[in-house]
Amino acid sequence: MIDVSEVITDPDFAQTYTVHRKTGEWIRGDWVPSNETPVKMTGPIIVADAETLEQIPEGNRVTGLMCFYSTQELFESGDGNAPVEGTTDVVEWKGNRYKLIKVFPYGDYGFYKAVGQRKAGD
Repeated sequence: MIDVSEVITDPDFAQTYTVHRKTGEWIRGDWVPSNETPVKMTGPIIVADAETLEQIPEGNRVTGLMCFYSTQELFESGDGNAPVEGTTDVVEWKGNRYKLIKVFPYGDYGFYKAVGQRKAGD
């Protein structure tokens, strides 16, 4: 397999962004958030293209979707791999926040691709 992680972190292609990860615990049947941990990541950021939109259920949305690439794992709610079940990573980039709605786990190739939808009002 080809490991493209070197390209993902190449300064000619990559930008820095912050991923906000939530933690918390279940107390008497209620979710109680405790922290939001910022994680600095680096990778290319591009507008979601037609091919990507066809691969996600939210594909009919044509605005506000960005693709974030990283060599570190990214998480979406319900994927079974999130540090806390039911939480989704939120990416902060250029003053906007994007909730990840789909993560493509290309870890075998050295990277992860995530589609984020811009959160209005943030």
